[in-house]
Amino acid sequence: MTTPLIDLKTVARSDGGLRLALAGELDFHTAGQVGPSLREFASHGYRSIVLDLCGLSFCDSAGIGLLTRLDRHCRTAGTRLLLCDVPPLVVKSIRVLAADRDLTFVVS
Repeated sequence: MTTPLIDLKTVARSDGGLRLALAGELDFHTAGQVGPSLREFASHGYRSIVLDLCGLSFCDSAGIGLLTRLDRHCRTAGTRLLLCDVPPLVVKSIRVLAADRDLTFVVS
């Protein structure tokens, strides 16, 4: 039995928002595993989705690409995507790729 490299959990739901936690490695292989679920959550009409990334141990350009595409998908659906507890190395990668211009960071 193999251990999944990425884990997506629903942490809390309310009438207007959803809090999700993403843990593990977000890369070329795992972005395809969680992408459909994230897009489905974005289509449910929540006012906001808070994506807690404190459990990420790794994130490459494919993972950051997933986050920026998810942000666009959320905006189209009328939902705000908020990233919280982003590990410093992931923040650095996001900035290097200039994705911080589009993504919204919050402190939880």
